[in-house]
Amino acid sequence: MSTLHLGNLSPAKGSATANTRKGRGPGSGHGKQSGRGHKGQLARSGNGKPVPGFAGGQTPIHKVFPKRGFVNFTRKTYAPLALSKLQAWIAQSRIDPTQPITIGTVVRANAVHGISGASGVKLLGPADAELPLPPLEIELSRFSKQAAEAVIASGGKVTAVYHNNLSLRQEVFPHKFVRPVQNAKPIRRTDIEFYTNPANHGYLAPKEGESVEGKQ
Repeated sequence: MSTLHLGNLSPAKGSATANTRKGRGPGSGHGKQSGRGHKGQLARSGNGKPVPGFAGGQTPIHKVFPKRGFVNFTRKTYAPLALSKLQAWIAQSRIDPTQPITIGTVVRANAVHGISGASGVKLLGPADAELPLPPLEIELSRFSKQAAEAVIASGGKVTAVYHNNLSLRQEVFPHKFVRPVQNAKPIRRTDIEFYTNPANHGYLAPKEGESVEGKQ
C-alpha cells in the first residue's frame, strides 16, 4: 500500500463533477442549441421565466381591479412614551428630573425606541400612583390630557414643541452637527393651529397680554 500524501489525494466519489461546456459541438450532447431546443420563451437569453405577476400578455391582475382606500400623506405618527415609564426611569436615576426633559433626553436614555419615521414623541398617561412624580419640565411633541394634567398637578410644566426632520435629527444626534440648526416653525395650517393653542400646551401659544402674531 502506497503512502498517503498530497500527490495522490483524490476527491470522494460523486463529490466533484466536471463543468458542462455547452455550444461546443455535437459530441458533447450539448452543442448547437445548448440543450434549449428551437425558439420559444425558454430558448431566449435570461432565465426564460416571466416576472412575478405576468399573465401571458393579458391585463395583469393589479390593473384589472381598481384602487381602494385612502392614504393621508399629511398624517403624522408619534413614538409613544408612557408617563409611568418616565417615572420608573427617574426612580432608577436614568433621567435627571432637575433638567428639562426633551426628545433627545428620553431617546438617549432608551426610554423610547423606534423614533425612526416618527414626527416626535407623545407622552401618554396615566401616572403610576406607586412611583414618585417630582415637578418636571417636559418639552415633547404632544401630550395626552391625562399625562399633561398629572405633570402640571405635581408642580411641573409641559410644552408641546414642533420639530421638522432636520431639527428632530439634531435633537437626537447633536454630535453629528458641526453647528446648531435653528428649529423650524410649523408651516402647515393644522400644525400652526395646534402649537398656537394654549389648550394643547403649544410653545407658540401666546402668553397673557401677547397676540398670536407677536408670538410668531
